Amino acid sequence: MNELIPDKMAYQVNKRRMAWSALGMMIITTIATIIDPQRMAGAESVLMTQYIALSGLVGAYFALSKVTSSGSSSS
Repeated sequence: MNELIPDKMAYQVNKRRMAWSALGMMIITTIATIIDPQRMAGAESVLMTQYIALSGLVGAYFALSKVTSSGSSSS
């Protein structure tokens, strides 16, 4: 991990919270769309962009966490 980060544990906790919050927002949006699809139809393009951005964020977190943990354990 970068040596410029003074508190690595807090950094990891904050990244984890960010990823879980993004995942939670995706779940809430999905439930809202299932409950009232007519109301969400007007925001379809915004919702698709939100899903792309949030899924990229969550995917990057889990992928980089795997790379970081496997890289630090092998050295």
